[in-house]
Amino acid sequence: MDISAKLSALPGAKPLSGMPDAWEWSPAPGFVLLAALTSDRRHVFRLNTKDSYDAELCKSVLEFAREREVEAVARPEPLIGLSGFSWPGRAFDTVGRVRPEAHHLFPDDPALHDVVFGVFPAYSVEISGAESVQQAAERYARMLNASDMNRRPSPYVLIRFDNPKTGAGTLGEQAVFISPDYLLHELRLLKYVNSAYVELWNHRNERWRVRWDGLWHATSGGRTLHLSGEEIGAWASEVID
Repeated sequence: MDISAKLSALPGAKPLSGMPDAWEWSPAPGFVLLAALTSDRRHVFRLNTKDSYDAELCKSVLEFAREREVEAVARPEPLIGLSGFSWPGRAFDTVGRVRPEAHHLFPDDPALHDVVFGVFPAYSVEISGAESVQQAAERYARMLNASDMNRRPSPYVLIRFDNPKTGAGTLGEQAVFISPDYLLHELRLLKYVNSAYVELWNHRNERWRVRWDGLWHATSGGRTLHLSGEEIGAWASEVID
């Protein structure tokens, strides 16, 4: 397969200025999509933007992915963060990379799809590297808003919980991603419900179990913290940061 020919033949595709073996195209107003070959010309890094195209930032993301291409292509995890990225005026500190099995970037061309890796500017608090294919697809497509170059962080907050008093909880062993605000909401609802719990995983793959028994008790790896109502919010922010 001639990947270069396929990319250059995309409707409206043109060479990306200042970067060899790279293209950009706009399939609809507000959308600018970019792709760059790896050095062996066997794989592609693809970056999408929506209403936020910044040519220099986008080129920097693609160049960074190329610098780390051996790791980006070889690692088997569906979603990883390539640490060490930075850009003036932005707080991004990572380039996210998603494997073909966890994205739908070229659904109409399976051969091309299978050699394409999605990349995007990211924050280290968003990616654990332990995501399943389904979780990686959900994070990339729905939760991270990865095509917005102006976005704020979307921290990795994965929980399993049950609260008999409110009737809210996850199903069986299933864990779900939630927002930091909802995490704090559910933590506060533990008060006075001794049989309730929240189990939390963060981007560092720490596992915490929180329950209430006069105070909030947060346990991880044999260590237990005893937290007041004034302390539980600060603790939650620190754990997911």
